[in-house]
Amino acid sequence: MNNALAILFRASTFFVLALFTFYPSYGQSPVFSLAYDEQQPIISPEGDLYFTLAYHPQNKGGQKDSGDVWFATEDDQGFSSPVPVPELSTKHYDLLIGFYQQSEVLIYHANLNNQQVIQSYIKDVEGWKKGEVIQLPGLKINGDYFSASLDATGKIMTISMDSYGTYGNEDIYVSKYNGKSWSRPLNIGGEINTNKQELSPRLSYAGDSLYFASNAYDTQKGIEIYGSKRLDNTWTNWSPPVLLKLSQLQGVEMYYFQDLKNKRAFFTNTQKSEGFGNIYILENKAPEMIPALPLAKNPTDQRPTSVSNDRPNSSSPIVNSISNSDTLLVSNPQRESKEVVGISEKLDALANGEQLILENVLFKKATVELLDSASSLLVLDELATFMVKHPHKKMLIEGHTDSYGNANVNMRLSLARADKIKELLVNRGVAASNLQTKGRGGKKPIATNSNEAGRKKNRRVEIKLIAED
Repeated sequence: MNNALAILFRASTFFVLALFTFYPSYGQSPVFSLAYDEQQPIISPEGDLYFTLAYHPQNKGGQKDSGDVWFATEDDQGFSSPVPVPELSTKHYDLLIGFYQQSEVLIYHANLNNQQVIQSYIKDVEGWKKGEVIQLPGLKINGDYFSASLDATGKIMTISMDSYGTYGNEDIYVSKYNGKSWSRPLNIGGEINTNKQELSPRLSYAGDSLYFASNAYDTQKGIEIYGSKRLDNTWTNWSPPVLLKLSQLQGVEMYYFQDLKNKRAFFTNTQKSEGFGNIYILENKAPEMIPALPLAKNPTDQRPTSVSNDRPNSSSPIVNSISNSDTLLVSNPQRESKEVVGISEKLDALANGEQLILENVLFKKATVELLDSASSLLVLDELATFMVKHPHKKMLIEGHTDSYGNANVNMRLSLARADKIKELLVNRGVAASNLQTKGRGGKKPIATNSNEAGRKKNRRVEIKLIAED
């Protein structure tokens, strides 16, 4: 280990421990003032800031290009104006996964010769040159969303994707390099992964902590960044996630990156760019980490059965809390596995505060009109029958939209959708006093908003049991 790496490793020991303690509030500032989508910030070994920039007219595919690799240098005055790296980019989505070695990077191309590819590039005096295609055995990416990052050694890749054996939508996987080849991606298990989205994973410098974004928790921002400690060498045994309190900004937060050498961190937030990400920097402060709120559990959260060898044993020990020391408090809870059942059984199993997505109750874009009225009304008939039989149960109906369009308009539309479902239930005999409504807008997606299939899933209604008289 060279001196620079040794210094970084010693610094990381303090920094990683610090992330699991409490810090006072702090400020944050945007790195650039760009009106485009900035994601996946990474500091190179030379100290340059690389990231993926979407919909910029200088991208290879122009303003329709959903992501090219860009970079900016840094001096005493801050970061320079970013410039594209055309050698690392295509006319489609490109993501810099990380630095494989000092002058070698891995890039994910969503479409390189009509294939999803992880490609290596090597930098010499003439610039970036294409290397070999990286083969991950059994890699299967369903849908449009993919993100991945390399650890500090360049030998461990954490991946977010919808693939074989997911718990729901995007899950986090890990693949390891043995000096010759990469291992088959392994789902890291149900302590981290849920039936919603786990996104933008990144390992800490020491490799013992994972940071990722998720919408599986009931928070105001919808998607925020969480941290979890790895408890053993299996990669499927993790402490319960805790929330990183990065900022007071209201937008979605993703792509957390530690720059230990300069004692700072980066993340992206969508508050000021109409749903696009801006890169923010945290100077000289570790983020405050607070205990995660209870998962927004869904009784339809069915665990896959086809790849059970990738799942942690139901009696695996997990951490109850993370203290300021290295001492971990361990318990041994039993995790209940739910079978797929009809909506009446799911409703009967709901506990106070638990939510249920009304499957097949979806809406046409920008309207309160049901997408498939026949299947939707069958669900509502069963829901109404259940509530008439259980008049002591009270429900909150939450309407949701996709993320496209004006946020205020989406909030009003989501409330109108919830009100529409209430009206249909009241028409079927449910007491109006037993139903409340709320609009969530596009803040709590359960699928990607980058394609119509995902947006259709997000235009939905959920119900929550709020009281039993």
